Amino acid sequence: MSNKLSIKAFNHVALQISEIERSRRFYGEILDLKEIPTPNFDYPVIWFDLGNGRELHLIGRQPERTFTPVRSNHFALEVSDVYLAEKVLIEYGVKYFPIKARPDGILQLFLNDPDGNFIELCQI
Repeated sequence: MSNKLSIKAFNHVALQISEIERSRRFYGEILDLKEIPTPNFDYPVIWFDLGNGRELHLIGRQPERTFTPVRSNHFALEVSDVYLAEKVLIEYGVKYFPIKARPDGILQLFLNDPDGNFIELCQI
């Protein structure tokens, strides 16, 4: 194996929530986190600043829509090159979801750890 994955930093953690406004009040008012701009997703999402470039992404559940696994709870690691990360995953035989761009243009791919937990690799 010649390629090495280069993790730059922890980027964000994403949690599913049931009610956007209730969570907005809890994280924004009670925990005093600053809400930050969120790209235009086609589902409800709010983001908060955790400091030092780290973020909390809250993803609203929508029972009327088809569930997408990558919208579930996950944490994200920033990588230097998402395409190199993809090559490393291929070399190790790790299954992953194809690279795609978020609405804000950030490249991302998702994979599972051995226990099925979702991990996002993103290139900022």
